[in-house]
Amino acid sequence: MKRTYLWLIGLLIIGGITFGFWSVSNRAYSAENALEASYQKGFFDLIEQVNNLDILISKSLVTSSDAQRIMTFTTIWHQAEGARTSLSQLPLGQRDMTNSQKFFAQLGDFSYSLAKKIVNGEKVTADEWKKIENFKKYSQALNKKLRELQGDVAAGRIKWENRAFAAGRMKKLPQAMADKFSAIDQKLKDEAPTITYDGPFSDHVENIKPMGVTGASVTELQAKGIAADFVDNPGKVSYSTSVTGKAKGIIPAYNIEFSRKGGKAPEILIDVSEKGGHVIWYLNTRTIGERKIDLEKAVDRARAFLNSRGYTDMEPTGSLIQDNTVTITFVPKDGEVLLYPDFIKTEVALDDGQIVGFDGMGYYTFHRARKLPPVKLSKQDVIDRLNKNLKVDRIRLAIIPDPALKEKLCYEVDAKLKDERYFVYINAENGTEEQILKIVETDNGTMTM
Repeated sequence: MKRTYLWLIGLLIIGGITFGFWSVSNRAYSAENALEASYQKGFFDLIEQVNNLDILISKSLVTSSDAQRIMTFTTIWHQAEGARTSLSQLPLGQRDMTNSQKFFAQLGDFSYSLAKKIVNGEKVTADEWKKIENFKKYSQALNKKLRELQGDVAAGRIKWENRAFAAGRMKKLPQAMADKFSAIDQKLKDEAPTITYDGPFSDHVENIKPMGVTGASVTELQAKGIAADFVDNPGKVSYSTSVTGKAKGIIPAYNIEFSRKGGKAPEILIDVSEKGGHVIWYLNTRTIGERKIDLEKAVDRARAFLNSRGYTDMEPTGSLIQDNTVTITFVPKDGEVLLYPDFIKTEVALDDGQIVGFDGMGYYTFHRARKLPPVKLSKQDVIDRLNKNLKVDRIRLAIIPDPALKEKLCYEVDAKLKDERYFVYINAENGTEEQILKIVETDNGTMTM
């Protein structure tokens, strides 16, 4: 009887293990299929968007109606943004698609700038039409290349999720797919023209010289000391630090890692600029515990941290809670004028208030002593220009960037239309309505749209 009992228990254990293995395998297979389906969707969305761009650009060159041109150019803008998103979702591992992303970005933004120009009663110049023709030429070439890949993907000869595209897994098939995307990207780099115009993705903006990076060059040893003094380390954890490389980009910097003794991976990553020894950003990757502090305390903690690091007179302008941390955006002030381009982001752990993230890229790119233009409108002048259905809660001065990063001194009007909140930016020199942002307040923070 005892043997029979043990035998039955053994069968149950074996059956349980078999079922568990089947269940896990089945879930893994289902997850892999779902991931494969999402990659397929992203790829075919990209093909459709590029095809639409090809057609829309052609239509813009044919129509003689300003109304049709406005509709066409704004649709091109939306389709180009969609193509950027679809491309970014493809699992191409470490393959660099910068030139393709730049092409879509420039096409979309240039088209949007032409739509605005027509709305304002201006004419599209011959040089601008020539740029559109160039975009048409290269969108057609891109469309053709993607169509060549479509057959293999549709026939199932190439699967995205076969462990060939993830970072560090580039030795297995089908490298050919990633190679073809890389070839397309390289072709755009070699042949597509450089588009120069006043837009956020024009080359003069991409190659902007950082204005906040000052001081003499620092050594690796000095950079490690600066990093150690900057990070928030309330527990006085003992770390070993090492310089692992150099970031290039617009602000060359030392890449520094902080590791605990016996740790398998670095816990803190930080970049310190070669010139001036400025901390550009850092991230503490520790596990964040359950939320114990509220948003108000987190803002106070972030402000105190910035003050202690020399960033004084900063105003919090927005926050977003994710995964038991809150990212808070601060901007400095010149007197009573908010300097929005010079923003700093801090990430606060909501378990104990430690600063686990810092991003000073905006600050060091744009911060400098400014000569502000004179204010020619009063607050009452601004109120008189507003939509009469708005209820104004607050008006203050701010520097904001336009799409070409040209700075405008504006009145920021915090107003409501019924129960919806908006920021309306009125140029303080000439009264132009420069921008409108809708404020969306959620349980996780405040966002602008």
